[in-house]
Amino acid sequence: MGSHSRSRDETLEEILHRIIHHDPQFSLAQLAEELGVQEHVLYEWANPNQKRQFPLSRLLPLMRITGDTHMVERLAAQVGLVVFRLRKKGKGKLENAEDLLGYLQTFSELLKVLIEAFKSGGRLDKKTTLQEIDKFMATLAGLRQDVENMNDQIELGLEE
Repeated sequence: MGSHSRSRDETLEEILHRIIHHDPQFSLAQLAEELGVQEHVLYEWANPNQKRQFPLSRLLPLMRITGDTHMVERLAAQVGLVVFRLRKKGKGKLENAEDLLGYLQTFSELLKVLIEAFKSGGRLDKKTTLQEIDKFMATLAGLRQDVENMNDQIELGLEE
């Protein structure tokens, strides 16, 4: 989901400023047009020194336009939540026991990182560890989505 470490350190104002003023795919003029506002209004919304604040009603349109979800990730983090992008419907597959192996492999990769930390006297590579935890949690959220999309009775083909 993007660069979690950068968004964890940035304030909401800094994230908004970066998205609006430094997105290589969109100019300020393009974003203003897409959001249906005048350029100077968008400029003021993204300037922490201005009194005008970015309206919450424009957050979802901004995220859809730019694909940048760091603001909602930061908002969630401020209340102790974590946000993960779920797969599009139909992309998940949980039809038999073998399909669970992909989930097990992701969990195994996380455990390897944690085991290495214990072997090295408890020193974790924070960035790698967070990346593996995030990958595992996103995979786990995908598993939950797969199960949620199943019929009421889950058939995994485990008959002998």
